[in-house]
Amino acid sequence: MKKYWCWVMTILVLGLLALMSNAEVDIDAFESLVKNAPDEALKAYQNEIARADLAVTDLYQLHYLAVRASARTFNNPIFIKALDMLKAPPFKTLADEDRAKILTNIGVGYRRRNQNEQAIWHYRCAMNAPASLQHKSALKVNIAIAYTRLEQPAIGYNLLKSVDREMLPSFMQAGLLTALGNATFAMGEADTALSYYIDAATHYAKDENYRAVKQVSINSLGIYVLHSDFSSYHKMLADITAEPSLIEDNQHYLGWLRELVQQLEQNKQALTVSTTMKAYSLGAANAGYASMVNAHIDKFNLSLPKVTSQLTIRDPLPVELGKAWCPNR
Repeated sequence: MKKYWCWVMTILVLGLLALMSNAEVDIDAFESLVKNAPDEALKAYQNEIARADLAVTDLYQLHYLAVRASARTFNNPIFIKALDMLKAPPFKTLADEDRAKILTNIGVGYRRRNQNEQAIWHYRCAMNAPASLQHKSALKVNIAIAYTRLEQPAIGYNLLKSVDREMLPSFMQAGLLTALGNATFAMGEADTALSYYIDAATHYAKDENYRAVKQVSINSLGIYVLHSDFSSYHKMLADITAEPSLIEDNQHYLGWLRELVQQLEQNKQALTVSTTMKAYSLGAANAGYASMVNAHIDKFNLSLPKVTSQLTIRDPLPVELGKAWCPNR
């Protein structure tokens, strides 16, 4: 898998070079970078928009896709700049047509930064804009994710179950399944959650979103530990380590799992909770894994108090960035 991922990244880099050298912008290549290498996509974006020979439609697509990439990479200056560009007169008609999509991407930016109330605000704005049935379904998924982050998984679960999954393309089914996994685990249904996560990874792979495959696989790791399935745990962890940025983003949770597994594999009758483990438990909770850590505390009788999510707002964005596309709120 590691060799395969290196091959994929090589293809993406070659695509990036082609993107920057062609007389016309290869929007498909740029969109692939946005999905699989968003930091590289933003480097390409800044080079491309400096050109004077771009068609309005190509320039619009670059700004629009830059919003998606910067939402994921916490690049607030580019996120705000690209949104401001989409409000410019040359792009008004195109942006109005994509109003629901733009508001959704803004909502993703807020959700990634744990500004979940703002995320819900923008998603509900998008629900009031003209959009396809598929997009409305995706919005329900996003709203459910935000409610789960706010520790209200039942609200999210009810929204998710109202979505007709079979009507969605593979990448949307992946998002729906991931959200269902998160909600059901938060409601205490670990086995059902694992099934959702595995199905989600399969659908992300079909969409060639390999980073998302690894992200959802991180969710499965803790359930394998709950089941003492260390073979599956180590196999999946080896795949995840091929994505260093995910390791960094989830370092506290992965550290918690590492410390826990090391002791469990020694078949100790009573596990020792070190100062390091305590720190990891709090960090993991703040990264959104409180439910999983608490499940481990219960399962393995750890002498550790339950943790709560104290979600830190990372690089917060100004509020209501999508107000221009949501005038009635």
